[in-house]
Amino acid sequence: MKKKSLRFKLISLFIILMVTNAGVVTWILYHSLKNELSQQDNNLLVNRAEQLAKLIAGGIDIKTLPMYFQSMMDMRQDLIQISDAAGQILVTTNRELLGSQPLQLVNLEQLNINAINHWQTAQGIPISAVYFSMNSPIGPLHVVLGKVSVDRSGVLAQYLTQSVVISVLSILLMGLLSLWLLKKGLSDIQALSQITVKTDVHALNDPIDIDQLPQELKELGESMNTMRQRLKHDFVKLTQFADDLAHELRTPINAIRVQNEITLQRSRSVSEYEGMIVSNIEELDKLSQMIQSTLFIARAENKNITLNRDKLSLYTLVNDVYELFSAYAEEKQIELYCEPSSLTLDADPVLLSRVLVNIVSNAIKYSHSGTRVVTQIIALPQQREIKITNQGEPLQNSDEIFTRFWRGDNARTTEGTGLGLAIVKAIVGLHGGSASFEHHAGTSTITLKFPTIK
Repeated sequence: MKKKSLRFKLISLFIILMVTNAGVVTWILYHSLKNELSQQDNNLLVNRAEQLAKLIAGGIDIKTLPMYFQSMMDMRQDLIQISDAAGQILVTTNRELLGSQPLQLVNLEQLNINAINHWQTAQGIPISAVYFSMNSPIGPLHVVLGKVSVDRSGVLAQYLTQSVVISVLSILLMGLLSLWLLKKGLSDIQALSQITVKTDVHALNDPIDIDQLPQELKELGESMNTMRQRLKHDFVKLTQFADDLAHELRTPINAIRVQNEITLQRSRSVSEYEGMIVSNIEELDKLSQMIQSTLFIARAENKNITLNRDKLSLYTLVNDVYELFSAYAEEKQIELYCEPSSLTLDADPVLLSRVLVNIVSNAIKYSHSGTRVVTQIIALPQQREIKITNQGEPLQNSDEIFTRFWRGDNARTTEGTGLGLAIVKAIVGLHGGSASFEHHAGTSTITLKFPTIK
C-alpha cells in the first residue's frame, strides 16, 4: 500500500483540528446564546405576569387585557387565559397552545423564574408559561400567561446557519492557506533533498551549511554531514584499497609475464620449462592466497562470517600455536613463553588460532636473535586481554600496522602480502573486540581485547 505524503497527512490533520475546533466553538456559543435568550424570555415573562397582576388588582376590565397586551406589548402570538375560582374561563387568547399541558400553580407571591413551565409545540417551538393565583376586585382568579419563543427560535436557527456557513468557509480558506504555508515550510526539506540527490564523490568535500537551515532541521543537517564524512572516509579507503590491490597484484603478474617472456626468447630444455611452470604455480598460489585473504577481510568487516563459539583455554591455545613455530623460533634463537593462566574465552577456535598464528609468526620474524616472545593473558572487568610482546626494531607509521597491504620499511625485504594483521583486526572485530599496537624502548606489543559473554 502506497504511503500518503507528508503534506497530505499534515493538511488532513490540520483540517480535522479546524473542524473539531469550529464544531466545539459553535456548539459552546450556540448553547450560550440559547441560554442567554432563554434567560431573557424568562425574565420578560415574569415581568409581564407581575404587570398583568397589577392591572387586574387595579380594577381594569379583564376583557380588555388581551387587546391591551396586543397593542402595547405585541403579544398576538402569546397565550393569556384568566378563569375564576370555579374554573370558568373569563378571558383567553391562543388557547390551543395550552392544550392539555399540566401546569404548576403558584401564588402571586411565589412568582419567579423557577415557577415557569416549559414545553414545545408540535413544530418544536418552545413555549414558556406561568400559572398563578391572585385576588382581584371580582374575586379569586387563576391566570395563565405564556410566551411563544418564535423570535428566539428564529434567532438561534439563523445563528446556527451562519455559524456553519462561516465555519465551512473558514475551513476551506484555512485549508488553502495551509497548502501555501506547507509548501513554504517544506521548501527547506526539499532543498535538503536536492542537495542529497546531487551528492557525489566530489560533493562530499562540501558540508551542508547548517546555519542556513531552520532550527528543526539542524539536527538532520548535522546527521547528514556526519554521514557525508563517513562516506568520504569510506570512498577514500575504497580508492586506496583499489590502488593497493592493483599494486600488489601487478607485481606477481609482471613477474610471471617477464619470466615467461625470458623463457620464450630461446629454446630450453624440458627441465627448464618444468622449473618455469613450478615458479609460475608458486606465484599463482601467492595470488590466490592474497585474493582469499582479501575476500575474508571484506566478509569479516561486514559481519558475513558465522562464529562457531566454544569455551577455549587461552593458555592451551597459545601453547598450541607456539608448538607450530617451535622449529622456526629455535632456528632464530628466540624463546617462546606464555605466562600460565586458567582464563577461558568463548570464541571461534579456528579464527582465534589464525589470529595468534599471524601475530606470533610476525613477532618471530621481526624479533632480534636471542630474545623472547612473551604472551600474557589478563582478566579485566567483562574483558579478556591478550598481550604479545617481542624485541625488535621500531616501525615507521606504526599506526597503520593493521591496514590492508601495509608493510613497514623493515618488512619490505621479506616475503608477505601485508594482510596478516589486517586479518587479525577483522577477526577480533568480528568477536566484538579490538586490536592495538605500541612500540616502546625496543619492545613491540600487540594487545587484543575480547568482551566476555555471559
